[in-house]
Amino acid sequence: MANLFNYDVNVNPAVMDIRSETLEPISSSTMRYVFRLDQAGQLDANSVLLFKPKLSNNGANKQHNQRVNPFAGGLLAIKRATFQVGDYILNDIHDIGRISTLVDMGTINSSNASKYNGHYFKNNFQYKVVDTWGTQAANAGGTETNAGGAGTIVYDRHRSGMDFGVVSNNAAHGKVNNCIITNEESTNHQIGIPLGNLFPCLKGQEIPLFLFQDYRILITVEFASCENWVNMARKDTNSNSQISIAGDVIPSEVKLQVDYIIYPSEVQNKMREQTNAQGGLSLSFFDIIKVEKQIPAVEGADDAPNSGLSQIVEHRIGADNKEVHSIYMLKQLVRANPNADDRMFLNARCDGMNQEEYNVSIDGMDVFQEAKWSPSSQYDETTNCLGDDMKVARPVYFNDENTYMSRLADIAGGLLGKNKPLCLDLKNGNGGVVGAGRNIGAYPIIWKYQRRPTSTVVNAGTDGTAAGNIINSLKGAMNVDYFIYCSRTANIHSTPSGTAVMVSY
Repeated sequence: MANLFNYDVNVNPAVMDIRSETLEPISSSTMRYVFRLDQAGQLDANSVLLFKPKLSNNGANKQHNQRVNPFAGGLLAIKRATFQVGDYILNDIHDIGRISTLVDMGTINSSNASKYNGHYFKNNFQYKVVDTWGTQAANAGGTETNAGGAGTIVYDRHRSGMDFGVVSNNAAHGKVNNCIITNEESTNHQIGIPLGNLFPCLKGQEIPLFLFQDYRILITVEFASCENWVNMARKDTNSNSQISIAGDVIPSEVKLQVDYIIYPSEVQNKMREQTNAQGGLSLSFFDIIKVEKQIPAVEGADDAPNSGLSQIVEHRIGADNKEVHSIYMLKQLVRANPNADDRMFLNARCDGMNQEEYNVSIDGMDVFQEAKWSPSSQYDETTNCLGDDMKVARPVYFNDENTYMSRLADIAGGLLGKNKPLCLDLKNGNGGVVGAGRNIGAYPIIWKYQRRPTSTVVNAGTDGTAAGNIINSLKGAMNVDYFIYCSRTANIHSTPSGTAVMVSY
């Protein structure tokens, strides 16, 4: 009968406080900034790194001509990001802006990316289809493509963040449509990078800063040189490109807007109790390891199209005793000087070959029964890694013979084959982080890659358009970066002398 008169209700505490602070760096140089966080509350992915791009003294004479890259905006500005608790590193990721552009923005279509991410990164990138045909001077189509025509997919220079000018007339009439970079902080737009884009350890979980009472909590951010993330509307007279010159633009007013989430004492005490239990409190998250490799140039004359010269290389990737979830192969043709064709994507560029294939050997066994040679199959594997379709215009990923010979895009437009990562998905279908990938033994991963690149293909102008290159030679040497997503665990447990932290793979 007593239970009939028991009106007690077990309600979990639902009141929390958010303490927001703007942190100035405790140490800084022109390109490197260090911030110290308080040991209070919990940190999630919504805290924001703030900065303003600014013309330096070197670029002061280039007013109203420069803007952050329309494709990825200020996200490409971040070269390296480190999250450190005492002497232990949770995440230390090189080229994080580049891989985050692919993983966090690759599955968002250009319209939504411009509406949502543009609020933070100031990106604004739109496509359109040319609907006219004829000579370059006879219609508007000639201002958009050099060797295409009706049906060619091009960058929409009027609706996007920057107008790169008339393609067939040496970028004439180029201008910045919005977010112009000046030499005054007060007149420049502020860019915000959520920490979730920089640190995988914050994705899907919060870091309990209040448990690190005995440690200094540091976030270090290093910026890339401006040629990796800033464009010019009008061509530079010296480099003849629309890519900013190193040193022209620098970050300024770099701050960290941090939200400390303060949960009720009951919730925090439960987490402290977990640190006292056997095994302590474990936080599992992703880490990204970057491995740099090279591929030499293919020997053979550039005036021999379809020569059939092939090249086979094998790259050994050390991931011993790690649990790997996915691998992204990003490659860039080596340029002696800035190339006008690379202006659209800058450091987000990932050059694709007209014919290429790959397979991966782990513990002496090939992952695929046969090498992935079809661009469609390669695209499917990219989708598996990203968790959704990679949403770019077709010729941005596909640049096989069928694509460029049909004039779906030409090289002068800056889109053809400029974002084609090759990927490997090793997830096993389990939820979470630890236990959801594939364990790698002491033997290295062997990435077996083969390409049969084309020489320059020239449009002869027989269809009424002016002559121009449909695609340039792809036989050059390449810098290759492998980004490896693997499991990492931070273990927090109480000791008589205080809280101890251990980070391991």
